[in-house]
Amino acid sequence: MPDMPESRGDKGRALHENLDTAYVNLAALLRYLQQRDFNGRVHVELDEYDGDIYLAARAAVRARERDHVTGREDVGQSALQRILVRASEPGGRISVYEGAGGETTGDAVNSRDAAATQDAGAAAATTATGTQDEIDRRNVLQLSGEVIAAVERGVAAASNENFAAHFQAARREIGDDYPFLVSLGNCVEYEHGEARLKRGTDVGKFVAGTSESLRRVVERVAATGERARGVRREVARELAALAERRPRALTRFGFTSQLERIAGLRWT
Repeated sequence: MPDMPESRGDKGRALHENLDTAYVNLAALLRYLQQRDFNGRVHVELDEYDGDIYLAARAAVRARERDHVTGREDVGQSALQRILVRASEPGGRISVYEGAGGETTGDAVNSRDAAATQDAGAAAATTATGTQDEIDRRNVLQLSGEVIAAVERGVAAASNENFAAHFQAARREIGDDYPFLVSLGNCVEYEHGEARLKRGTDVGKFVAGTSESLRRVVERVAATGERARGVRREVARELAALAERRPRALTRFGFTSQLERIAGLRWT
């Protein structure tokens, strides 16, 4: 196993500590930090599990995880994906430390970690879990999370509404047409620690149902006249930024045509 920076010996300067996983979207937080050329470490801790994600300006993201129940330790992209999945569970803590293993890790560690990532990717490609269909099911789930996070940021920027409560209510409203959306447990499965849509879940319907739920959230939050324009404008801004970052993926899985409908504003 490649060496990784020792998190306990060099914690770095704490920027945020003990953020609750119930309220923090880790993937969105990592994008935010990367956009600002952050150098440091993000530490995730849950019951009998912890992981570290190392960020450095203009360098690949590296990760290490430790499962204290099974004794498993892993690094690379598979570890990163599992940390992201575990961090979506409530009851965990996320801390951000500046200068903790970011710029100071050295080229040797970067090279070994990169090699581990490549090896993990090559191994995955030779197994059933590496088929294109299953890769697509992982990717569309991750992409939908990015769309949801974008709408959540837009709602939060222009209102004090509880996005999670509105999103859950909206999914229940369309439960007759999209029953799998009422609970993610109905449409998400885990294999080798990675989340993906269940094989029985239609990808097109998942995208359509998620988009309709988000449209209803924006419509509900924007219902009061004074702030309607502000909410829609902020959501449109976030979704437009996402469309610039992920144009091919959004188009491939059918989200592109839904974005302006979700916001209720045209920007193209």
